[in-house]
Amino acid sequence: MASQSDRPELFAGLQEGALVLADISGYSAFVQQTEVDHSWSILHELLDTVVRSLQGRMDVSQVEGDAILFITGLSTPDVIKALEGTFVAFHRRLRDMQAVTTCPCNACARISVLKLKFVVHHGKFSRQRLGNVEQLHGADVIVPHRLLKNKVPSKEYLLVTDAVLERLPDETRARFTPHSEEFDVGAIHGGYQEIGYLWDLAQATERKRVLPEEAIVNSEVVVEASAESIYKRLLEPKVMERYLISDDVEAVAGARGEDLGAEFHCHHGGSVVSMRVVNLEPGRELTLIADQPTTMYITTRLSEEGEGRTKVARSFLWEEPQDPDVAQSLRQVMEFTAAAGEAAIKSAFEQPA
Repeated sequence: MASQSDRPELFAGLQEGALVLADISGYSAFVQQTEVDHSWSILHELLDTVVRSLQGRMDVSQVEGDAILFITGLSTPDVIKALEGTFVAFHRRLRDMQAVTTCPCNACARISVLKLKFVVHHGKFSRQRLGNVEQLHGADVIVPHRLLKNKVPSKEYLLVTDAVLERLPDETRARFTPHSEEFDVGAIHGGYQEIGYLWDLAQATERKRVLPEEAIVNSEVVVEASAESIYKRLLEPKVMERYLISDDVEAVAGARGEDLGAEFHCHHGGSVVSMRVVNLEPGRELTLIADQPTTMYITTRLSEEGEGRTKVARSFLWEEPQDPDVAQSLRQVMEFTAAAGEAAIKSAFEQPA
């Protein structure tokens, strides 16, 4: 999906939409008590996670230290939904960073103190470019910045103004606790919702691997190569293109540049399948989650077969559609895909790197 900034006609003169401030809570104290170089790299990675999570749906207007101001023309319900997904993505990256970090410095040891909150207002604004820097102008631009300093009794929340609440359906609006703040610009009314529960829900439904006995489709192939050499190349984009039978694979590094949390965008004709590493046991096992054709988990296991040969076993599990005909059709597609993948795996890994 093209970013809104690729369509300048949407931004001529006065505009109306959501102004979103995403702020990493606790960073000021974090940076004062930790090593500057590592604390900065941690902040950069987390801010990058927030931006990538909203890419194509919201435009970055300004980066303000440990906060980012976004603007968007999304509908208000879609704004809330997008921010909820971003909150989960932030905490997933935070957890993965902790999991892969071996550095004993204070910054790396204290990653978990960082939190994420959002302030959202709906209003009018104009954009002006000063050299290479864009500035937003308008009274409504002031509102979310003022609201960052508030008395909300939580560290992780979604704080919105009445202009946002009135654009939400009743069911969503009911989740917000009424809240008001007094500033030099006058009283600002709205509501807040604590959102820590979103990460709890996400973790409760997360899957780390697919066991063969619970898979919908299993696939096995023996490859004339060592498990070590296969594992080393398993996530190389050019190799993935071959065994995923993809036109192109774009990679985004995982937590702290490691494989955990790494993302891959696999192009198949006109469609793009997004995959992410959710779990791994170096040299032996790797689990990916894919978003197409439905939410799907794929666990790949490597086991030595002797004489430099390795069994590559894959287990596929997905959310089955309720319609029996659609479910059967999807199963047939995946059985064909798994079988085609066996030959592709042999071809990809039996040739020298």
